[in-house]
Amino acid sequence: ALMMVDGVILLVDASEGPLPQTRFVLKKALEGQKKVLVVVNKIDRQDARVAEVLDEIYDLFIDLDANEEQLEFPVLYAIGKDGIAKYELEDQSADLHPLFDTIIKELPAPKHTPEEPFQMLVAD
Repeated sequence: ALMMVDGVILLVDASEGPLPQTRFVLKKALEGQKKVLVVVNKIDRQDARVAEVLDEIYDLFIDLDANEEQLEFPVLYAIGKDGIAKYELEDQSADLHPLFDTIIKELPAPKHTPEEPFQMLVAD
């Protein structure tokens, strides 16, 4: 399924940190040279450990042999249940616009040829 995407959003819980499935999906994304956007979610939880989790994410990238370019991933902070995303923890965001803006800015758009007939990827 990753062959159908041009970029990925790696969603990591601010208290749990990267889980085994996080490692698996990130490994596949890095192998496929997919651009990665990291979102640290649930930053409002009392047991959130945002700085530690971000360090764990960097360690995971390094452990998976990410190159210099892949290590320069954008990071956002979110409270998913409230529909809030932030560029920095201190920001006063009230919506998901930072996430949408970052997706548009950082993740590659699908490749297509507008003058050609309708095109669509299909996978089994």
